Amino acid sequence: MKKLLVIAAVLGAVAPLAAQAESNLVNGTGALSASAKLNFSITVPKVLFLQVGTGTSNANNATVDNISFAVPGGGVGNGTAVAGTGGDLTAGAVTVRVLGNNGTVTLVSGVSGPLSTGVAGNPTVPWSDITVASGALASTTPGFVNTGIAHPAFNLAAGGGASTTGTTLTATGGLVRQEGKWTFAYANTATLPAGTYGNTAGNNGVVTYTATMP
Repeated sequence: MKKLLVIAAVLGAVAPLAAQAESNLVNGTGALSASAKLNFSITVPKVLFLQVGTGTSNANNATVDNISFAVPGGGVGNGTAVAGTGGDLTAGAVTVRVLGNNGTVTLVSGVSGPLSTGVAGNPTVPWSDITVASGALASTTPGFVNTGIAHPAFNLAAGGGASTTGTTLTATGGLVRQEGKWTFAYANTATLPAGTYGNTAGNNGVVTYTATMP
């Protein structure tokens, strides 16, 4: 019984305070005015979206596109660039799209080493022989700036890793919404033994792009 009485006493003490916070009582004989307030808040989470190649807007997509170069037999190492095949835009071209809502976004690329065949003693292809042209997409996604995004330099140092020189995307009004396309080609400057260079992670054929935001 004592517990019930104590609880009732506490509730009785709190109730008037709660009422005062949400209501207003006035009285009198003339015109009256009563007011009450509500506080509204909207919490927006940080969002960072990166698409390179095939992707789904504002959602995960596990598809990884393949960019391939087939050097013609009569032109091995002659310095004539070889256009790529594959990519979501075909012909060695891919979509690149970045959305961030908390300031400047930095974009870097990471490789694990020069492209190899996996055959010990064979020469390798440096990433400097993979050229990238940046440009605008054929059509613009509503709300995005479609002027192209500079490709972050490949890390050409031995051992690979993330590039030390990234692409900085400056926010406008706290937002980064930029898109474009990257078109890849092989410079074809060296005469190499026959084989497939890269293509797998083991042969250093995977590039990982990483976007960061404060």
